[in-house]
Formats: sequence, structure tokens, C-alpha cells
Amino acid sequence: MLNVLIIFCILLSTIVIILFFHIRNTKSQIKNISKILDDILKGNLDRRLFANQNDIISDICYKINEIVIESKNQLIQQNKSEKSYKELVTSLSHDIRTPLASLVGYLDAIDNNLVTGKEKDSYIQTAKNKAFSLNEYIQTLFEWLKLESGEWIYTFDKVDICEKTRTLIAEWISPFEQAQINYHVDIPAHSIIVNLDIAAYERIIDNLIANVINHSQATDINISILQIDDIVEINLMDNGIGISEKDRPYIFTRLYKCDSSRGIRGNGLGLAIVQELINAHKGTIILNSKINKETIFTIHLPRI
Repeated sequence: MLNVLIIFCILLSTIVIILFFHIRNTKSQIKNISKILDDILKGNLDRRLFANQNDIISDICYKINEIVIESKNQLIQQNKSEKSYKELVTSLSHDIRTPLASLVGYLDAIDNNLVTGKEKDSYIQTAKNKAFSLNEYIQTLFEWLKLESGEWIYTFDKVDICEKTRTLIAEWISPFEQAQINYHVDIPAHSIIVNLDIAAYERIIDNLIANVINHSQATDINISILQIDDIVEINLMDNGIGISEKDRPYIFTRLYKCDSSRGIRGNGLGLAIVQELINAHKGTIILNSKINKETIFTIHLPRI
């Protein structure tokens, strides 16, 4: 009986000692956690809580770490958004102020009779062109802001993409002729039905063609449509100066402008809008380019 009592006391003492050290260790961990949390509250989101897998507080530590990581990611995204909007405002200010000042100068010269005859007619035409360019820029900007804010309302319908594309290209015949660009179209005579937002698809094709006219210095443009199993492939190829290797990874990035050899026109939004609209159609767009030889934009859209 005495031996049993001694063994019981030893076991009890052992349990008490284990509990004592466990509680002391836990208190030390909680104290350390409190210090780390104070540091996190001060804005240091790189701090993390550490605990052994079998510790009582391990689940709490892991969950707090997840919250801190998520908060840091949200802060990074917020900072990126703020930086992007600052860049947008800066770009907007520059891209609008310069042609606007020029437009005002031409109109003042006309209004004050500083030019007459053919020179006045030339000033009027130049002012008109600048006004159209400003209007196009502002429309593009509004479109991008609608996409960014999620306010673009899509209306998808079953559309014959072949017929729709032919109609869009017909509207570009006059600009092609003015830019002295030969156009070649290879579109199937039969119908290919795709789930399209018509306004978005018009903007996609218009932006890609405008990119060729404004930047490629091409003399030929080829537009084709192929049906590959359940995919519709739209190819737009030109024989212009191409896009440099260093520019290609960023060509669809908002506000990115290629080197000056591709011309000064553009606001860095056109191709970014194209990609956003294609993504909304669950499609993809791929760029292939060879300097001074060709540039090909390939769009893949799911067929119904």
C-alpha cells in the first residue's frame, strides 16, 4: 500500500512539474506573441508568429499569420493601385494638355485673323484633327475607367463572327486607303457562331487595326479567321517595323508605350483594353513579332 502511495505521489509530482513548465512555456510564448503583435500593429507586416505544431496556441498563431499575410497582400495591391492611378493622372495631364494647348493656339490664330486663305484652311483642318484625336483619347480613357471599376456591362449574344468581322473591316477601307495600306481578308463564307458582346468585339478589332495604322508603318495588313475544333482563331498580321523583344512582355500593360520608333501617337491604353475585353470573353490573345518583318496578333475565342 505504501509503495502504491509513493508511486502515486511521484506521478502526481511529475504531472505538476510538467504542467508547471508547460504553463511557463505557454506564458513565455504568449508574452512573445504580444510583443510581435504590438510590432505588427505599428505597421510591420513582415513579422510572423512561431509555434510548435503540437502547441495549444499553434492554430491561433497560424491563423494570425494568415491574416497578417493577407493584410500585407491587400496593402501591396492598394499601393500598386494608388501608384497606377497617379501614373494615369500624370499621363492624362501630359497627353491632354499638350494637344489642347496646341488646339487653342490654332483656334486663337484663326479667331484673331492671323492667317488667311489656304493657310487658314490648313489651320482649321489641323485644329479639327487635333479635336478628333482628343475626343478619341477621352473616349478610350472612359472605356478603361469603366473596365477598371467593373462598370462595363457586357451583353453576350450568339453572333456570326465572320459576318460581324467583315462589317467591321468594311468601315476601315477608307482609313486603309488614306494610310496607303493594302488590306487582305481571309474569312470563311460560312457562319461561325460565337458568344460575343458586340460592342466589346468592335472595340477589340478597332483597337488592333488602329494600332497597325498608327504605329506599325506597315504597307500590308492581313486579317483572317479560322475554326480549329472548338476554338475560333482571329489573326491580324502586318508587315511593319515590328515590336522589339524588350517591349513584347509589356505590350498589353496599361500605360505602356513602345519605343519612339513606333510613333508618338497613342496613350498606352488601347491594347490593355483589348486584353481586358478578350479575357471577359474567356479568350486569349498572343503576340508574335519579327523586327522589320511582321507582327501577328492572334485571338482565340471559344466557339458555341
